[in-house]
Amino acid sequence: MEARYDDLVKEWRAGKFRPVYYFIGEDASARTEAAAALKAALNPDGFNYAHFSGDPAGQVAAVITEALTLPVFAERRLVVLESPKLLAEARAALAAYLQSPSPSTSLVLFSEERRIDPRDALVKAAAGAGAVCLFKPLREEDAVARLQAEARRAGKTISPEAAEALVAEAGTDWAILKQELEKAALFAGDAPEIGRDQVAACLGYHKAADPFALPRLIQARQLKAALAHLRRLFQEGKPDDQAFRALNQISSAVLKQLRAKRMLRAGRSEAEVFGALRLHSYWDRDYLSGLKRFSEARLRRDLGACLEAEVCLKSRSWLSAPQEIERLVVDLCSK
Repeated sequence: MEARYDDLVKEWRAGKFRPVYYFIGEDASARTEAAAALKAALNPDGFNYAHFSGDPAGQVAAVITEALTLPVFAERRLVVLESPKLLAEARAALAAYLQSPSPSTSLVLFSEERRIDPRDALVKAAAGAGAVCLFKPLREEDAVARLQAEARRAGKTISPEAAEALVAEAGTDWAILKQELEKAALFAGDAPEIGRDQVAACLGYHKAADPFALPRLIQARQLKAALAHLRRLFQEGKPDDQAFRALNQISSAVLKQLRAKRMLRAGRSEAEVFGALRLHSYWDRDYLSGLKRFSEARLRRDLGACLEAEVCLKSRSWLSAPQEIERLVVDLCSK
């Protein structure tokens, strides 16, 4: 039932278009980018393109009318309904249209549902008439790989540690990452590679609040320095946003330590650990020696504390995110 986005792009490049595309998933930027790619492939003029957004309840009739309209001096029309909340009445009407859709129109529908429900009548109708495509949130490793691929398309490379640092600081939302990568490329100038310095510069951080410092401070369990660094971060942006970014960095740092510990216990060499975890030969030269301070049980406990903090912040809206992150840091850095 599910179509792969990469396969759809190949179809578009070959001039093949389906009557409907149902873009589902939490990654809103990826859905928007997919619709933009389809529009670029079709290149409709103003007579053959209609875009609807907002509440679809009062628009679904107009959407269907646009979809049934024949193209004007063109082979195909494009109609986009960019509304992630489709209520029952609108879904039923669209499903009915898709039983016999116009062959000369491509209709794009959005949904922010986390998964494809094969029992959903609209999903069934869209899959039968065209394509249903799921856009999951990027995992960190996928975001790093995508940054590297995007840099190559721009005629540059981005070092693995720079890409990882950018993901750790900015998150995995592709729209944000792509924007930050473009800025980093400008900072790099004529240099062929985008490094950590360019990433730090494009994020607009001063050396005193280096966004890459927090993971190292947590790995070393330096309580006073980590708290001071956190407070500088909270002053540089919205405290809640900074707190969630910090939590992501802290959790990733502890998880990396646990992975390293387990790899060493399994008999992997230091070189293999460095390669698998993408540690830097200079910046992380003391990484494994510092790891000896912590038992695997301690690292499992610390990772559990990170996960518990995340669950609490997402389920208890009344909590102060900065205070909870500071409390977590105190817990991790205490003996």
